[in-house]
Amino acid sequence: MKKNTKLMTLVIAALLAATLLTGCGTKKAPDADKSMDAFYQLIVCHKADAMTDLGIDSAEVSDTLNVYKESTISSLKDSFKSAGITLTTKDAENIYDALSQALSSLDYEVSVKKQEKKEAVVTVKSQYIDYLSVFKNAKKKTVDALKPQHIETKEDAQKLLIKNVAKGFKSMKPSSEMKTKTFTLTKQNIKSGEDTVTLYFPKDSKQLGSDLINLVTGR
Repeated sequence: MKKNTKLMTLVIAALLAATLLTGCGTKKAPDADKSMDAFYQLIVCHKADAMTDLGIDSAEVSDTLNVYKESTISSLKDSFKSAGITLTTKDAENIYDALSQALSSLDYEVSVKKQEKKEAVVTVKSQYIDYLSVFKNAKKKTVDALKPQHIETKEDAQKLLIKNVAKGFKSMKPSSEMKTKTFTLTKQNIKSGEDTVTLYFPKDSKQLGSDLINLVTGR
């Protein structure tokens, strides 16, 4: 009886060890569309929940959102500066908020085209906004206001242009059609905060973010 008990104990111990080893070596990652959806939510909609639900540290996600906002505002300032217009931080933030509102209203779909042990191919289909047309229309409206001399100074004209850009994004309607982009993700162990999570992730997150923005702005 003692021999049987000892043998059973050894068998259970061996099974537990095998289970633990298997769990450590083959961590199951959420399906690849979950990761891509989280990236879309983060980059396009500026929402963090989907990314933190995957196990990514909330502080890191918050930092990413702040960096994205700062870089977008800096880009807006540079664009206006190249046209000879100084864009204040407040005006840039107003345009950024209007742009964010327009992008967050887009319909989109994420689907897995192929998912294997180490790699997955994911498709994003999304509506988009005609980003460049906002600036063209704002310029036209400002010029039209100048013709009957409703605008008296250069500074007033610049203020109106900036106001028209923000208004343009606020009233922008999404496209009636959708554009599609395919992405390749690889299974990775991601160190985030104090934890390590296994996810299908892009090799270059910055490039993926840039590709998503080009997709949703019709470029």
